[in-house]
Amino acid sequence: MTEAILKGAFAGIAYGLLLGPLFFLGLEVTLRKGIRNGLALAAGAFVSDAALAAGGWWSAARLLSLANQETFQDSLGLVGALLIIGFGVSAVWPRREKANTILAEGAFKRRYSFLKGFVLNTANPSNWLFWIGLATAAGAQAPPTVPQYTLFFLAAALLLVLATDVAKVLLAGQIGARLRPGVPGKIVRVAGIVLMAVGLSLLLRIVFA
Repeated sequence: MTEAILKGAFAGIAYGLLLGPLFFLGLEVTLRKGIRNGLALAAGAFVSDAALAAGGWWSAARLLSLANQETFQDSLGLVGALLIIGFGVSAVWPRREKANTILAEGAFKRRYSFLKGFVLNTANPSNWLFWIGLATAAGAQAPPTVPQYTLFFLAAALLLVLATDVAKVLLAGQIGARLRPGVPGKIVRVAGIVLMAVGLSLLLRIVFA
């Protein structure tokens, strides 16, 4: 069991430290809406990861075959690209009634942040390939005498991914609290521009592939 936990933890840390679209969305949400909304976003992503990991554990071969299909990846990637662009636009050009509420947690519903994290994470084809592929790899190296090997492996990976996401949110909150007035808003807009650029590049890759 120790081997499964250690290997899963290393895989989770490596994946959690990647700076993908969710990182920039988390930065935008935390600075603009507060730490609690950032944590809600991370929780939504965690539930999505857990669902993908559980699906891979129960039916890895079938789901991996589906995730590897070009049509599936293009369709899911298109949805993800449009979502990323939309989130980026809302960060760069916030509605007037929200412009004065940067860092004000009470003005936003955390359930919406949770949903954003869940939907964006689920709409990323690479997450499907990672978690289902990880479940397949863990199952292949599981000793016959340790039936719970894959479970411990995936649980450790999930917990470490969650830990890195929470650490990013807390770090963003601490940085935002120490910045001069007006600076967090500029960082939010930069994060929004990055999100739009990432979403546009994904969209162009799918359309012209």
